[in-house]
Amino acid sequence: MTNDEKKPTLTYTLIVICFIVFLLELYYQYTYGEEFLNKIFYTYGFSYQSILDKRFEVLITSIFLHGSPDHLILNVVALFFFGKVVELELGKKKFLLIFFLSSIVGDLAILFLTVIGLMSPLISTIGVSATVFGLMGTAMLIKPFDLIFYPYLIPIPLILVALIYTLYNIAEFLLILTTTTESNISYISHIGGLVCGMLFGFREEGSRKGFIILLFLLLLLITTPFLFTIFKFLEAFNYVNVLSSIFGKK
Repeated sequence: MTNDEKKPTLTYTLIVICFIVFLLELYYQYTYGEEFLNKIFYTYGFSYQSILDKRFEVLITSIFLHGSPDHLILNVVALFFFGKVVELELGKKKFLLIFFLSSIVGDLAILFLTVIGLMSPLISTIGVSATVFGLMGTAMLIKPFDLIFYPYLIPIPLILVALIYTLYNIAEFLLILTTTTESNISYISHIGGLVCGMLFGFREEGSRKGFIILLFLLLLLITTPFLFTIFKFLEAFNYVNVLSSIFGKK
């Protein structure tokens, strides 16, 4: 294995691309205004209408667009932690396959909701979130007990982070469905990406190990009520709060 193969260079490269694209967004917003930026999101973000218009490039372009600094930072920090685990363990080719396929599966989940009338065909979704959830789904099965510093600034087992985010996204998605409230977060694409990533994880680790990990997850689920207070305490130490305090955001 070469030195380059020992480093998550693709993960770093994709993070840099996300930052470059966001800087371009800021430039266009400053130069041409908010309305022009929203037009970019509509043109290059993913939506049912974009597929009807045969703008299939949005399957790729939508991944690298982000709507705010918080959106960008949380996504690239997560990409850093989960991406490097997958890239170093499975190699660059499989990493790229999971990266893009998770996003596409997330987009298919959005199309499904749109077809059955639960989502507007004109709403554009942007961001690397579905891909991050796909990488998380794979990482939780191939390296479940690796300690990571995401989303909190203290080390937590990867499988516990995956459990927190899985439960949160499922709960929020069900809340939106049952209350018909609107959200600017595409929880269904997160779930689609997660399922895609987990399927890759099962394929790599085998059904026996995957089953054992799922049993462990079930045990964690049983203790979730007792962990809730701890989770709420940890929320004070996430990256968004730290960055907000640094830049004086209220």
